Amino acid sequence: MEMYTVLQTGPIATALGSETMFTQVYNRLIKKKGDPDASVFVIGFESAPIQAELALYDLAEWARNQNELAAHLRGTSSAQLAAELGSVDSPSGLDPGEWKQWKQRFEGHLAKYGHFTYDLDFSKAVAADDPALLLETCRMYLLGKAGSPYARVKGLADRREQATQDMLKKLRGLKRWIFGRQLRDAQKYAPLREDGLSDLGLGYPLLRSLLRELGLRLVRAGTLEQPEDVFWLKEQELTEAAVALDQGRLPASFFAAVRDRRAVWRAEQRLSPPVVLPVGSKYMGMNVEKLTSGGLTDDVHVIKGFGSSQGKVTAPARVLLGPEDFNQMRPGDVLVAPLTTPAWTPLFAMAAAIVTDIGGPLSHSSIVAREYGIPAVLGTAVATRRIHSGQTITVDGSAGTFTL
Repeated sequence: MEMYTVLQTGPIATALGSETMFTQVYNRLIKKKGDPDASVFVIGFESAPIQAELALYDLAEWARNQNELAAHLRGTSSAQLAAELGSVDSPSGLDPGEWKQWKQRFEGHLAKYGHFTYDLDFSKAVAADDPALLLETCRMYLLGKAGSPYARVKGLADRREQATQDMLKKLRGLKRWIFGRQLRDAQKYAPLREDGLSDLGLGYPLLRSLLRELGLRLVRAGTLEQPEDVFWLKEQELTEAAVALDQGRLPASFFAAVRDRRAVWRAEQRLSPPVVLPVGSKYMGMNVEKLTSGGLTDDVHVIKGFGSSQGKVTAPARVLLGPEDFNQMRPGDVLVAPLTTPAWTPLFAMAAAIVTDIGGPLSHSSIVAREYGIPAVLGTAVATRRIHSGQTITVDGSAGTFTL
């Protein structure tokens, strides 16, 4: 919580302020008909999630040159590959040395990037615990279902630089100075937001490992049903249970507490959280809720949100509520989610568009969708409840709507 507070008041706030200020100044003072959107000037940067994607692509390219290994990766499900990585033996028919190299390289990737969180809850597994999503993305690269992320990033960076140079050539005097000053701040600080969010989970793999070990010991003591139930307990309860175990005493039973708390959690899943707390908050004089929330329009088939990445796509929707649903995603689907964080980034390589319940102009979904060049409509408030997986929808990032 302390780290999150530091991020929210430091790099995240600075990134938000610098890009918001640039966008406001550009739209009100600089932009003319035919000029690029403000977001074009802050795309093509290699933030931590993009660096992770490039590293994963490099890993897939290395595997492509190992013929037997590449064939095995292409023909094996991500779930089975994850199980094989957890085994001490190499898969049948593969060269043990080649598999060992792959395993070491993939584990190195997890050591560097496996802490990215799916949300801010450390009870949720990260890629270091369950690498199936990363393995599926590797398979997608090997199967040729996605192009080179290097080409995409370079294309966006070239577009950004070209737009910047063109604008500087057009402007003169005070407007040129204001544009350059605001743009420098936005380009300097905007990428730091994703870097900060990516670091939030640095301690999660270790914390989860410690808690699961304690959960396992409580299962052996007969006070928990399964190790993962440890995440339903409170800090004081865990401390007292650990002390009891150390002293050779039987900890209190947590069966009833876990059952009741899980029931409350399930009931609360039917509630819609407010967009911002406290309700009615303003940032730089702007109503945050109005900027980042949508909902119904006059047409019951059209839902309004915040258009954060331009473009229009019609494709099947895939509603993913969390990591447990990631295996349902298919290339070309519209990713529909409550929200996204850096750990969701591999899914963007498969997605034709993004729609979320929660999110604004500088949320993770917005920033990364721009980096992938796919339409995004965020802050719809109702997307995951109105849309069903497999349903065809049209996402219009320019209008900020999706149509059922």
